[in-house]
Amino acid sequence: MARIRTFYDELGVGREARAAEIRRAFRTIARRYHPDMNPPDRKVWAHEQMSRLNFIVETLLDRESRIEYDRLVRKYEQDPAPRPRRTRRQVDALEREFARVSVEIMNLGGKYSNCRLKMLVGSVVALFSIGIVAIGSLLSIQDIYLDFIRFFVLVGAITAGIGLSDLIGRNHYRKRIEELRSRQSELRRRMCESWTMHSTH
Repeated sequence: MARIRTFYDELGVGREARAAEIRRAFRTIARRYHPDMNPPDRKVWAHEQMSRLNFIVETLLDRESRIEYDRLVRKYEQDPAPRPRRTRRQVDALEREFARVSVEIMNLGGKYSNCRLKMLVGSVVALFSIGIVAIGSLLSIQDIYLDFIRFFVLVGAITAGIGLSDLIGRNHYRKRIEELRSRQSELRRRMCESWTMHSTH
């Protein structure tokens, strides 16, 4: 069985490495590849290396993606027949789509999980501000101060409204996140495949 160069080899850890060991190895290597630690003429190269390194670590620290990656490694070690390489343009397109999908998952995840908090904070701000405006009106406080407080009533109401809108859309967000995670998993598999299929010691 042919042994291929894996993400573990890139980090200098064993295939059974625990998460803490992977994180330590990442911190050590990141010092060399980080764009801030490289001269201007190597910034692009350093950015590419850091992107690759981040992807490797994310893959190995996530339980499901690590199992999937290990399965892929075993597949190519058991069947080392040459396979066509993807072009640099194809790999770049995969990486860009993976990044876009990951950002969308993060954004939708924030909407999905923070809707009740937005409603609570918005309602508290709005009600508290309304109370201050009411007291201010009774005490004949100048309108310029009350206008300032009314602005917070508006901000609170808008925040609560956004939270309510997100709450109503939670089912849609959940379904979309599931679709995106499925696509992310497929993209991760294809990226791992691209980096693995011709790696040899």
